[in-house]
Amino acid sequence: MARSALKFDDATYAALLAAARDADAAHPHNNPAFLDAFLADAWQAAHRIYGAQTYLRFVAQAGVTRRPSAGTVQKAIVRARAIYEVPAVPTFGSSLSVGQSIWAQKLEQNLARAMTLLDATPDARNPAGNGATDAADAIRRVQHLERENLELRARLAQMTVAAAYAREALGETLTVFAPQAMQHAGSQGRQGV
Repeated sequence: MARSALKFDDATYAALLAAARDADAAHPHNNPAFLDAFLADAWQAAHRIYGAQTYLRFVAQAGVTRRPSAGTVQKAIVRARAIYEVPAVPTFGSSLSVGQSIWAQKLEQNLARAMTLLDATPDARNPAGNGATDAADAIRRVQHLERENLELRARLAQMTVAAAYAREALGETLTVFAPQAMQHAGSQGRQGV
């Protein structure tokens, strides 16, 4: 049985369209940040989390030219649900057990991963199967991931060096001040302080 179409009052509809435009203006080159901002404003307007297709429809209706993939939108929805929605309490008033909570988190992660994989299939965006566009898109994605990987490796190297310097500085500080502190504590103990 088909679900009925979502209905919005004029104020909520206008707020949702404005949220999409504002998020696009605030984050022109970062889809995850754009979606997080859009979903936060959408939550403020409607107090509900909708599905990926609903948000993609609002983005298009708002005149926003970017088109994030359904998988990217689904990941943002998972993040938004973790922030804004109260988890459902099972029947009989008992709370979720740790195993159930972990299972629910894994289910959401696997759903987001599946949406991403489905979006990555060649027929997902271009049903006509334009091979040149698919290859160019794949190359662009790989290059983006390689840049991201390189940036993360550089940040890791910087953090590793900073941690080594911090460890060395802490060792020197303890070596210099620990004996003095022990002497100071010992002399105060003899004075009856």
